[in-house]
Amino acid sequence: MTEIEHLKQQIFRLSPLSEDEWEDFSVRWTPFSLKKGEYMIAEGKIEKYFYFIHSGVLRAFFRKDGHESNIGFTYDGDYSGAYDSFLDQKVADWNIEALSDVVGLRISYVDLMAMYDAYKSVERWGRLFNAKILIGMGRRQVEIRDFSAEERFERLMRDSPHIFQLVPQKHLASYLGMAPETFSRMRKSSMTKTD
Repeated sequence: MTEIEHLKQQIFRLSPLSEDEWEDFSVRWTPFSLKKGEYMIAEGKIEKYFYFIHSGVLRAFFRKDGHESNIGFTYDGDYSGAYDSFLDQKVADWNIEALSDVVGLRISYVDLMAMYDAYKSVERWGRLFNAKILIGMGRRQVEIRDFSAEERFERLMRDSPHIFQLVPQKHLASYLGMAPETFSRMRKSSMTKTD
């Protein structure tokens, strides 16, 4: 499946577009690629694009007092970017780095806003996408505040087992708010339970 076919499949899951709407919308997405270790966005820059990831893995993280904290991951079939910076066109205070080579499509802020104004179906897609993001953020807040380390680990294992094959353990440990040694111990324990 090509990048544009993959994008179409993901968009149409939320909001089907007419043939003419899709034609106008799809030509505004342009290809991009990143090599492992390259940044999609760095803190202090303004996010000018909204991204669709066809293949590859990215991590979102921030730095504080010389320490990196992972806040999320994006991979095949997901959207990415410093969305808060993109929407308000102010500088990002976090980073997105490629954990592998990444290939995808991107649309500029100006083009996406024009498409929201031009087509109710595109605006609906944006609304439903934003709703999914807000729901995910709410769940993540509860997870961080109210779940034990073991519960966070078990939830990640249950909801996203594939991520253990995509993302290095040290980044998953940071995302879950635990030391790499704790993560490793929990992973070994979970593997012995399934054997």
